[in-house]
Amino acid sequence: MEELKLKLDELKKEDERCNAFGASSHGYELNIPLSETEFKAIEAKYGCIFPDEYREFITTVGNGGAGPFYGVFPIEMEDDNHDMCSWTDGTLVGNLSKPFPYSSNWNLPDSFWENEPDCDNCESDEEEDALWETWEEQLNEKYWAENVMSGAIPICHAGCARRIWMVVSGPMKGTIWSDLRADYAGIELLKDDDGRNLSFKGWYLSWLNKSLKEIRESKN
Repeated sequence: MEELKLKLDELKKEDERCNAFGASSHGYELNIPLSETEFKAIEAKYGCIFPDEYREFITTVGNGGAGPFYGVFPIEMEDDNHDMCSWTDGTLVGNLSKPFPYSSNWNLPDSFWENEPDCDNCESDEEEDALWETWEEQLNEKYWAENVMSGAIPICHAGCARRIWMVVSGPMKGTIWSDLRADYAGIELLKDDDGRNLSFKGWYLSWLNKSLKEIRESKN
């Protein structure tokens, strides 16, 4: 994790005006790390053992703060419009002790999306409202329900209701996923330039390296 700290310090110096995307929201500052005791208490609370890289980051680097997009969430926190709330008060996080259900990119089948209302032939506003209400119920039940992302936690908000998730339970534990459901595009397993699944450290380091390169090139 020392490499991450050093590169973050570099990035903060290079981007003093926080011109990089999302940097103005966190200012390259990190929250105070949790103790191992505090971290283990959270694991016991949710019945899972978090990935080692994430544990080390939260307990030695910072409990959220500076990071990709709008920054890394503190553990047990998720975005709530323009604010934040706890997992228990929010609507994103499901059962963390249950294995994550996917091993590759996922979305609902075309047959589901064919049910989206087409109200060109609706005879009244009431009929159109009823169709959209039914559609929203189906989305909430099959697309936005907490069990869709069981065994994973949101770690970052990427803007426009897109999020980054990390798997904490099951065979895909430690992998990082892009949540594109706001665009009806499902979820996508993130990989590095060599096609390997990204871990938390790889994801964070990739952001640091890319941001440093972009900031330095902008000065030339």
